[in-house]
Amino acid sequence: MQNDQPMNPSIHRRAFLATSTLAIPAIAMGSVSSTHSIRLDDSEFDNYMKQANQHLKTLRTPMRTLDEEWQWSDAAFAANQITILLLQCAEIAEQASIPERSKEKYKDNEKDFIRDLRIQLANGATASLELAKSLWSQDRPAAKEHYNALRSSKRIGHEEFTED
Repeated sequence: MQNDQPMNPSIHRRAFLATSTLAIPAIAMGSVSSTHSIRLDDSEFDNYMKQANQHLKTLRTPMRTLDEEWQWSDAAFAANQITILLLQCAEIAEQASIPERSKEKYKDNEKDFIRDLRIQLANGATASLELAKSLWSQDRPAAKEHYNALRSSKRIGHEEFTED
């Protein structure tokens, strides 16, 4: 059944805004995952970690100033993406292998390694989520604190759970 009535401008505007709200984040996610050193031969875990790292890098500039309204929302978007990606990594942590520097600690006990990796990923996701909340609140001191906690979580995680 077709309606030959013209669309009310108010409804048309709302439809445009609703469509944009759904499409813009999807486009942004697609651009990150397709352009930043994602390789087909890497595991899904590795690709998610690379995407999370790229979002963390995009936070550097806005976190220095947070002068403009758009910087707060862009930074919150990046923090949200990091949270999502870290939690996705926790779900598929069994794809990660024990790095050489941690082999003695885990003595090839993959179960303990995966448990500890998941805990560290959850710590990072928590810091990222707290960062997003402080950015939405435009609480500069809290945003700086949570950003530093997120960077610290990355450093700690990389010291034990990666080869680099």
